Amino acid sequence: MNFPENVFLNFHAHQQMPAENEIVIQSLFLQNDLITKNSDKIFFTAGLHPWHADQLSESKITERLEKLIQNKSIIAIGETGLDKLKGVDWETQKKAFIAHIKIADKYNLPLIVHSVKAHNEVLKLKIELKSKIPWVIHHFNGSKQMAMDFINHGFYLSLCHHINNSDSKLSGYLGELPVNRIFLETDDFNINIKDLYSVVAKKFNMNTENFKKQLINNLNNLLNG
Repeated sequence: MNFPENVFLNFHAHQQMPAENEIVIQSLFLQNDLITKNSDKIFFTAGLHPWHADQLSESKITERLEKLIQNKSIIAIGETGLDKLKGVDWETQKKAFIAHIKIADKYNLPLIVHSVKAHNEVLKLKIELKSKIPWVIHHFNGSKQMAMDFINHGFYLSLCHHINNSDSKLSGYLGELPVNRIFLETDDFNINIKDLYSVVAKKFNMNTENFKKQLINNLNNLLNG
């Protein structure tokens, strides 16, 4: 699968629909009855969010994901992950997360990761489980050291509205990251993806058109290995 270079990519959203010249990757909650409709502007991922990790057993997670994969309904697994501030107990989150990791590795699909105050634990799991597929930390807003630790272990980082805040740590070092390892997203916030492109392209001393091509190239590399 390859995507056209002349579009704005919204890498991770929940309800947002694509505007003109946009592609949106919508993240679906696995515990719901999922109905996906093929489109050239909307694509899907699915996973059990760590806040909901007690709503499906590990076997049900596997069963539902495999059905979606076999029906070619999703292009990646997730979001899934670990959250120390909100959600069910840690062990339940971890078991659900590992179930997603195993499926992603089995079917060679990228993994979209929700990580809140759990970056070290997420990185440790990828290393311990020897996962070979690419992982993407969505809505990343950590330190430069953590960003580089992730990238050096094969991760991508998807960035959201924090880049608009000139006082944020991320805004300060963003232009120093390798541009071939990032995406932009709106998550569930009412923001315009095109505005994020304008801000971040300047950080990399790129014009918007070339930056659009770069992020689509990142997506093609993510999906095609």
